Amino acid sequence: MTSALTIRSTDGLALEAQLDGEGTGATVVLCHPHPQMGGTMNAPLLLALRDSLVAQGRRVLRFNFRGIGGSEGTSGTGDDEVNDARGAIEAARDLGEGPIVVAGWSFGAAVAIRVAATEDVAACVAIAPPIASKEGVTAGTAGAVPQAPTLVVVGANDRQVSPAECRDWAER
Repeated sequence: MTSALTIRSTDGLALEAQLDGEGTGATVVLCHPHPQMGGTMNAPLLLALRDSLVAQGRRVLRFNFRGIGGSEGTSGTGDDEVNDARGAIEAARDLGEGPIVVAGWSFGAAVAIRVAATEDVAACVAIAPPIASKEGVTAGTAGAVPQAPTLVVVGANDRQVSPAECRDWAER
């Protein structure tokens, strides 16, 4: 069952969100791919992750970054979007007990890594994170080091994200 929500970024913007799943298990906050490249909370990979996680008894909170769908604001390169993810984590905490996991794909993975460096989360999952910044596109991970166990997943032949760069970052 999907519940539509409005959550707040930590800098006060109203963000469109959806909560799936029930119970008191972990809540996974999913961060979507790049807004300027068509990324939304309804990206096919995120929907597949949601379905799998809900089937495993997890709750999943997906949200649209600022300027996307029904979310207020203007999308950027990831700096302000960190406030959106922090707001989603706060909303997940308000929804119930249990650990919070932050996860993201591509642009959303870089945001998740940055948030996991400062927020108290149980784990971080980063799928194809852009490590380095690219002017006008992404702030990358901005040198952030998650304080929670972190899983980095990237395809060996990824054309957008360097697998070697991800491996080097993860090994550090």
